[in-house]
Amino acid sequence: MDTFLAAIHAVAWAVHVGGSITMEWVLRYAQRTMPPSQVGVVCKNAGTRYRWFALASLVAVGASGGAMFLRIDSAELMTRTGSPELSLGDSYGRTLLVLTVCWLALITTVALMAFWLHPAQRKRSSPDMTSQAIAAERLRIGRAIAHMDRALKFELVVSVISIGIGASLHAGGLF
Repeated sequence: MDTFLAAIHAVAWAVHVGGSITMEWVLRYAQRTMPPSQVGVVCKNAGTRYRWFALASLVAVGASGGAMFLRIDSAELMTRTGSPELSLGDSYGRTLLVLTVCWLALITTVALMAFWLHPAQRKRSSPDMTSQAIAAERLRIGRAIAHMDRALKFELVVSVISIGIGASLHAGGLF
């Protein structure tokens, strides 16, 4: 069962981090040469699909990580390098806490992107709007795009850092 949980955990992290890297480094780079009208369509379609993959992978990370945490016993920990302990007085316990905080930051960020930031980017102007209303709508959409841009960068950085933090658990923890 431990091997199965570890495999699910690793695959879920790989899907999430791979998606983050693809969205930031591949898709953003490709958009530089696209006409503005195509950039909007690509962002809408890619973002709509990515948010569900990101949420599903982070839920799988949380579920498998929680299950692995519940299966840890002190006797098994003592056989590991440095005999780590599940306490805040030990590097292993502190690293698990930091990793949990990172996961919470990621799931919150992705949920905000999925349910607030991405829908806020959809164009909502109509033909009967005044020029001032259209200008206000464009300004609102521009702000939503800027918020999404910061959220994507934050997600990528925290995701990559989380991989490093998680990898340090095999050596007894990082913090």
